[in-house]
Amino acid sequence: MKRAALVLVALVALAGCKKPGATDDSTIGDGIDLETMRPDEAAQVVLEFQRKYGASPPPQPSANLEVRSMAQVLEIVRADRLVDYEKARMFAAGKAGPEALSVRSYLETSLAGALLLAAAILDEQRRQDVTELRQASQSRPLESEEDRRKERDRAAMLKAKTADLRKVVRALRVLSEEPLEAGSEMAQQAIRQDPQMQFGYLANANYYRLRGSWREFDQMMRYARDTEKGESPPIRTYLRAMEALERYVDEAKCRELLEDTLARRPEFVRAQANLVLVDRDIDDKYRQLQKLREMSPNHLVVRTAGPIIEQEYVTAQQLRGAFE
Repeated sequence: MKRAALVLVALVALAGCKKPGATDDSTIGDGIDLETMRPDEAAQVVLEFQRKYGASPPPQPSANLEVRSMAQVLEIVRADRLVDYEKARMFAAGKAGPEALSVRSYLETSLAGALLLAAAILDEQRRQDVTELRQASQSRPLESEEDRRKERDRAAMLKAKTADLRKVVRALRVLSEEPLEAGSEMAQQAIRQDPQMQFGYLANANYYRLRGSWREFDQMMRYARDTEKGESPPIRTYLRAMEALERYVDEAKCRELLEDTLARRPEFVRAQANLVLVDRDIDDKYRQLQKLREMSPNHLVVRTAGPIIEQEYVTAQQLRGAFE
């Protein structure tokens, strides 16, 4: 099975097999069933979504990049350079020892996390559009025939868009499964080989966070605390930030910890990407998106969620001008 990252960054749009009766209201991934979607089909859905909603073609891996060390692999992960993940993985493949396994685990779970982050942002957009669809579908006796026609057209557009969003969210989650499980297996191997190494526990804590397994997450974070020496690393602060959002729904605390992570490690692109998720106000979300674009122009969140966020921002600005 081809790895999800290779499928995404190398533009390998494998054709999915159509299934009898696999129909929905979406305009992407024709014939691909939500419940039985395979990774190759999921990659096709993501590519079609990007093309339809304004994303440019996925970037090619850095042509002149040559990965020569595990430190460089870690640098690629911290910079969230998904386009270079496959080169990093190829260099790291087969590297043994607890340190190498921990970095490889972090690489895999970071890829899964990027896919799930994009899914979370797009799913929030889907919920908003479902509300809009409900409003557009209501009968209004005092409307003119022309207004009714416009509302029917708008409802049809929203119906297709929400179906597209539902399908691409499912596709991103499907693509996250393989790297997520691989990352957990490597983290567990690293812990078995060196029970005193903190990074292995933190890598496995990231897996349990993404799974929403908070009891196991607590255990990994406690073990990491017991073995750490010196200052707590930025990855710990990042994990606590995401716990605040995903476990306790404390957006303010999450934002505070993400900003602290960036203050301590400005190149931690994933922290900036999650600020796009945590900010609900469209002006703040748009501002965080622009910061992310400056840090990583081809980031998956910029490519998948960026066009929709920007469209929402333009609409909000137009309405604000109308109300003033």
